[in-house]
Amino acid sequence: MKDRTWEWILLPFLPSLVLLALLTNGFSRPIGFQDLIAPAIIFVLLQLFLWQRKIRKPVNDFINAIRRAINGDYQARFSCEDGSALKRLSVAYNQLMSCVESQMDELSENRVLQNQMYENEKIYRSALELTCERVFEADLSHNRVLYGCEKYANTFPFLRTEIYDEMVRSIAEHAVSDKDAKLFRQTFSRSSLLKALRRLGVPEVSMDYRLRNKSGEFVWYSASVIFLNSGSYDGLKIIGYVKNINERKKQEIEILNQSQKDGLTGLYNKKVTENMIDSYLSGEGQSSRHAVIMVDIDNFKLINDSFGHTQGDVALTKVSQKLQSLFRTTDIVGRVGGDEFLVLMKNVTDSGALLEKLKSIGRYFREIRLDDESYRIHGSIGVSLYPDDGICYITLFKKADMALYYSKAHGKDQYYFFDSHKKECSGTANNGSKQKWDDTAPRLKPIESTSLKQR
Repeated sequence: MKDRTWEWILLPFLPSLVLLALLTNGFSRPIGFQDLIAPAIIFVLLQLFLWQRKIRKPVNDFINAIRRAINGDYQARFSCEDGSALKRLSVAYNQLMSCVESQMDELSENRVLQNQMYENEKIYRSALELTCERVFEADLSHNRVLYGCEKYANTFPFLRTEIYDEMVRSIAEHAVSDKDAKLFRQTFSRSSLLKALRRLGVPEVSMDYRLRNKSGEFVWYSASVIFLNSGSYDGLKIIGYVKNINERKKQEIEILNQSQKDGLTGLYNKKVTENMIDSYLSGEGQSSRHAVIMVDIDNFKLINDSFGHTQGDVALTKVSQKLQSLFRTTDIVGRVGGDEFLVLMKNVTDSGALLEKLKSIGRYFREIRLDDESYRIHGSIGVSLYPDDGICYITLFKKADMALYYSKAHGKDQYYFFDSHKKECSGTANNGSKQKWDDTAPRLKPIESTSLKQR
């Protein structure tokens, strides 16, 4: 709409012109100076009136509207009814304020939500602190710990940082068990958590680990990290909490151990023995030499028939105890049959040490006593070697079992090695005669003094 500037000239001018016409009898006489005074006054007054209405009042209204907006009244509007530039200004201003009001409403809603979220975080954090040993809050986007540094510093005096990644690394290096430190760093590092949030959409990350306490003992803890605002990639915040789960973890480990152990002897059961040996041979033990030793109680059925099954259980229990005491804690000892035991003797670098260990088994057998102390328990042994005779449990088991069978078939109370190369075996039998190996039988290699019996 165009400006109506002609009003400023015409409206004040017409009354003045009419008055001048009256004073000069319709302009019938010459116009004198005195004739112009009254029309000029009327013209000036009308100009002042129009300026007040068309300029001053709208400008004051506009200024007041701006002041109201500055003071936070985003509903303030400015109105101008004529078609002047001020009216266009009022329309533009009112449109601007409508947008500002809409934006401020959204900001107010967001502020309310943020305040509510902050209050909820405080409540959640307070609730966690009642049940957890430590609670922390961190901003992953800026790699900063926002809350909990003081308590962590009291627990871990070596901590001197508020940078999140450095805190995780320092705790892993100085407090977490070596068995768990690597996984601890991988699980709770900033990059891993960001990956879990952005790529995998995981809402929570947890891990159980062993932590050194003030007395130097390792205690089981569980740490969990929860994402507070997983919908945004800016200002990603997490809250973490740590619980002492030592008693529960020990119970879980005990239950797991019980499920892996033979109920009578306390040794690993057959399935667990197989899994542990296979896992070791395919991993950590690939580059070394090991011995699979199969041990069987001679005439075990006679013990049950003559002295009763209770004495048979006593024999099994005492044999298992002897085997456990004879071998290292790193070796694997299991019960794989009724009266059959299997041992993986790891890292056999000295054949003499292995032979001495086999002889010791015979001596240990003879130390066992039942209610009838006149009865002596004996055992037969078969041995296979890794990797000479096989590289997996089932192969080594079968060949050790063949050697055990040969030992039993040729007098018992002795040990034999499986021989993958020779078809002939000459071992010392109980009667002192020499035994020749049949081509159709398992190929076994005898060793010097294969008899376990005392001479």
